[in-house]
Parts: sequence; C-alpha cells; structure tokens
Amino acid sequence: MDAEHDQQQQQQQADANGTAGAAQISTSFFPPPPQVYLKYTRRNLALLSVLQSHRLGPEETPWEFLDPEARMQRQTGILRDHLRQVRARKRRRKLEKADDAHAHDAGGDDVKMQEAGFADGDEEAANDDEELPDFDLLLELDRPKVEWIEEDGGYTVFGQHWPIPDVTPTLEELGIPTILPPSTTADRKQQLTTLLQSLLHTYRALTSDLLRPAQPYDVWVPAAAPDPAAQEGAGQPVQPPMGFWTQSTEAKDRLQHIQNVVINMQFLINELRPTQARETLKLMMQMQLQRRREETALIRQRCEQMREKVESIRRMVRDGE
Repeated sequence: MDAEHDQQQQQQQADANGTAGAAQISTSFFPPPPQVYLKYTRRNLALLSVLQSHRLGPEETPWEFLDPEARMQRQTGILRDHLRQVRARKRRRKLEKADDAHAHDAGGDDVKMQEAGFADGDEEAANDDEELPDFDLLLELDRPKVEWIEEDGGYTVFGQHWPIPDVTPTLEELGIPTILPPSTTADRKQQLTTLLQSLLHTYRALTSDLLRPAQPYDVWVPAAAPDPAAQEGAGQPVQPPMGFWTQSTEAKDRLQHIQNVVINMQFLINELRPTQARETLKLMMQMQLQRRREETALIRQRCEQMREKVESIRRMVRDGE
C-alpha cells in the first residue's frame, strides 16, 4: 500500500510540474472541474468494477507492488479475458435463438451460424485489439484511500490545501491585521456595527479623494537634516534640509483598509455560523410543532363534525320509527 501511495504521489507531482498540471490550477471563483472527470464514463466504470472484483491468485503479486508497466499489462490481460467471455456468452445466446428458430429446418450448423449473425471465422474474432483504456483504472478512478489522506494531514482542491481535521485559520495565520481585539465575551453585533461604520467612513473619504483634481506629487518628504556642527567644522555654510515631492498613498491605504474591514466582517460572520444553525433548527422545530398543532386541531374539528352528522342521522332514524 505504501508503494502504491508513493507511486501516486510521484505521478501527481509530475503532473503538477508539467504544463498540463499547471493549467488545471485555477484561482477563479468558479473554476472548471478537473479534466479527470472525462475518464468517468460508463464503460470505464464498468471495466473498473471488473478489476475490483478480480481475485488475485496466491502466487500473484499484489497491485501495489507492481510497477506502472506491469500494472498496465495485468489490467489489459484481465479486461481482454473478460471481454472474450462476454462475447462468448452473446454468441451462445444467439446460437440458442437460432436453434429455436430453425428447430424444424434441415439446415446445418453453418447456416445457423450465418443467420445468427456470424460470418466465417467470427468464432475466433475476439477482437483483442479492441480499444481499452490506456491509463491505470485502479490508480486514477478508484476511490481515494482515506488513510493516505489522514497520513498526509490534508488534501488539495483547486490548488488550495485543506487540513485534516478541518481547522478554521485565524486572521493572524492568514496575514490579515485584526482591527478589533479578539474576545470571547464581546458582542458580535456591536463589533459588526463598528466595522460597518468604519467601512462607510473610509468609503466616503475615498470617494471625496476621487472627486478632487489629480495631484500626482502632493506630499513633501524632507530629507535627513545635516549636522550643523560638522558643516561649521568643515568651513561650509549651513545648508537648509532638502527633500522631494512624491505621490500620496492615502487612496491605496484606504483601499487596503476597506479590504481588511471586509475580511474582518466575514471572519466575525463565520464565527456566528454555529449560532445561526442552532437558531435555524429552533425555528424549524417551532414551525413543525405549530403545523402539527394545526393539523391536530383540524382533525378534531372534522371528528366533531362527523359526530354531529352521525347524531343527526340517529335522530332522523328515531323520528321515522
């Protein structure tokens, strides 16, 4: 099993280093599915079930200890034998139908074979060159081994690594500054309101900056002031400090602040998911209880109407007597 695991890791590493593997990594919000899904056809899945149900002999080497070439040779041999058996069963059924149809005819076996759909030599035409998968079915289509994923400590989906057990990373681990101090007793609603106010204030300031005329060099950055004592000692007059104009980074800073605020708000909202799930469950149970009470009241009302109807029929019968 370890050998097969190492082989699978080497193949995945080779694909990741190649151009085909690099093209599969996408940072899109809605990335396309991996190209491996094209291999999950009905025919390939049927052939995979044949390999899974095949029992190895006591002297045969297990799959995980075979090299890729030996695995493909064994896979091809097993599938070809299976296809020969399938064709033989089909021929047998057709011959039986031909025997039933010509039970009273004087034709020979050659006539029966031709009318059953077989030409001369078709009995040995078990087309060994029929197109078979050119990849390892057990390695690529079989279910992943959970114990391998647990040993690796995680798995990768669309280029993103997910650890096992699933742990939500903190903002510090993601490299995002925490705007509000973390606290287990803090009111999440108040924190979200504070972040929203900061977001709106920064957005308003950014909009005001965009409405002003462009000022590409609007910040004066003074240079380090020279030492007057050193200049007087050298006999040089004291020079005023120099500097330069540079572009302001206020707009970029505000954009970065808006991004940090939004991420902090999303982080706080995700922390409220368990509370939301509990409240949603309570609401669903209350709705179910209310619906059952209404149904029970309706049943009792119908029963009361039926009793009144039966009682009226009894009175009519007594009056008639």
